[in-house]
Amino acid sequence: MKTTCKDMPFQLNGYGGVLQVIYEENRSTHRSGFDLFERLGFDSQRCIGYPTMRAFVKNYGGTGYYTISAWIQIITSLRYASQDGEDAAEVVSEIDRCETMAACGVPFFAHGYPTAIYDAPCDNLRGSSRLEWIADTFFVTYPSRINDDCIAYLAGFRWGYDEWDDTDGQRRVSIRPLQKTNRSVWQHFVPVMEQHCPRWTFQR
Repeated sequence: MKTTCKDMPFQLNGYGGVLQVIYEENRSTHRSGFDLFERLGFDSQRCIGYPTMRAFVKNYGGTGYYTISAWIQIITSLRYASQDGEDAAEVVSEIDRCETMAACGVPFFAHGYPTAIYDAPCDNLRGSSRLEWIADTFFVTYPSRINDDCIAYLAGFRWGYDEWDDTDGQRRVSIRPLQKTNRSVWQHFVPVMEQHCPRWTFQR
């Protein structure tokens, strides 16, 4: 897979900006940071061949408080009981966040002044014969007094991969292309966010 770099425009607090998304195959345990987990007993070589994604604000006209922003990511997992099955045995969409954020009911993957995001999934088959792992990543406003504590869509994109165990027992991975998405995808997932984060306000 060749590295994909995609620019995406956005408007935040009255200023225009551009996101850059860098999407590529994981070829290095050190570059992706998976070697940090080796002391926990994780075989970092298992991450090789999966996708990595990094997105950040490349250009933006605002400064200071104008830059505050956040990322929300929804993972949809389609799990199949057989490799050649046409209908998934299970389809689940979940907010992707660390356990601490989830326990506090916070929907964000990351936030900052401005914010960036990095993700590198690995080995999520978990007993299924085949998995379609689809990430919908949204650049959003951070709720505060300046926006009536509302989380609003600014830009979005979709990426992911398929994985399965081959007949020789080796894990196989097929990386999905990076796709720019629109507000309708965000609107589709607002009910999921409202269900799991009822204390927050999500603009449709």
